[in-house]
Amino acid sequence: MKVSTMRRLDSWIGVPLCCVATLFLRATRLLSRGDASEERPRKLLVIKLSELGALIVLRPAMRVLSELAGRDQIFFLVFAESRPLLELLDYIPAQNIITIRADSLGRFLRDFLGALRRCRALKIDCSIDLEFFSRVTALFSLLSGARRRVGCHAYFGEGPYRGDLLTHRVKFNPHLHAAQMLETLASAAAMPPSDLPRMPFVPAPAESRRWSHASAPEESSKIATKLAESGVTDRDLLILLNANISDSELLPLRKWSDSNYAELAKLILAGIPGAFVLLTGGPGDVAAVASLERRIGSERCRSWAGETSIRELLALYNKACVLVTNDSGPAHFATLTGIDVLVLFGPETPQIWRPLGEKVHVLYRGLACSPCFTVTNGRQSACRRNVCLDIPPAEVYRILQQIVDRGLPGRLAGG
Repeated sequence: MKVSTMRRLDSWIGVPLCCVATLFLRATRLLSRGDASEERPRKLLVIKLSELGALIVLRPAMRVLSELAGRDQIFFLVFAESRPLLELLDYIPAQNIITIRADSLGRFLRDFLGALRRCRALKIDCSIDLEFFSRVTALFSLLSGARRRVGCHAYFGEGPYRGDLLTHRVKFNPHLHAAQMLETLASAAAMPPSDLPRMPFVPAPAESRRWSHASAPEESSKIATKLAESGVTDRDLLILLNANISDSELLPLRKWSDSNYAELAKLILAGIPGAFVLLTGGPGDVAAVASLERRIGSERCRSWAGETSIRELLALYNKACVLVTNDSGPAHFATLTGIDVLVLFGPETPQIWRPLGEKVHVLYRGLACSPCFTVTNGRQSACRRNVCLDIPPAEVYRILQQIVDRGLPGRLAGG
């Protein structure tokens, strides 16, 4: 099921359902049944269906929830494609992950109902909706049976309408990094609902939240073998370009053009001695990235689109020097490793979505019209020409060359 289809369903069906559910709650006074503010949550449901990158910055929030109810009593609802990353992050036991497939409307509905049945059987008493303003997740929170329902609420039109289904209504703060906002939502789960939307604490700096993933020996060995088969030697300087073609259907304005990636690759191969360029991407990128490889036309450039699992991708990052990517999930994945990450921002602001880490380098023009994608507008834009990403390949190459010249670790032999 396409992202555009999910968005339309969330709006066309979600809005009236949230309205009806709100009227029902008010009519039956379900919100005032018992005193939810005095109940300590025992079983928590965290809802974060989309945005793989957000899972990376979720560690502070998960720490708060683990202190509240215990790691074994936290359950997580995600799209099926997010499960491998969530298992790797090890926030909760793997058996506590509840997945929904989104590849078709039929599977989505079946899994949605199955997930609801499981949550009600588990007697979930607190849900934390981290999707900010999604209607389907707000409805899931209500139907799950959770008496305490935490999430962002549009108090004065500060976000899309999704009814009055929450017991703990948090104001979305566009001046916090996503990691801080997610931690704020987690903290609200332990507060009396009458105290909200006040959150009388100063969030810790987002930069302080980071951990490193050490690839297993067998994963590193497998990647080393694949690199050798692609013609990469121990003397080569491995540079990764993530054209992120499949993400263009989700947010096309976030994409740096293929011609820019092709020009950058040619600059790298011509100007950096021993450079070898690998083009990365997901299973849906195979044909497009292969076309980009042909466009570059060098024996020292190969496409690896669709050839790695998430764990293998991290092992690859541990063996490379620099990753160049637009604002996307891989930019966040890479912060789990020792690679330098050069991230191109355009229609979204790095103030909120910047990957966290000491080796993150951001390029952002900061035009008067940027950012045009925000949480409160549903990440939609009237723009059809992303001049915010008119970042010349020569400028990206200049910064990349500075990273390489500093001699930071990442050569294949030391990965």
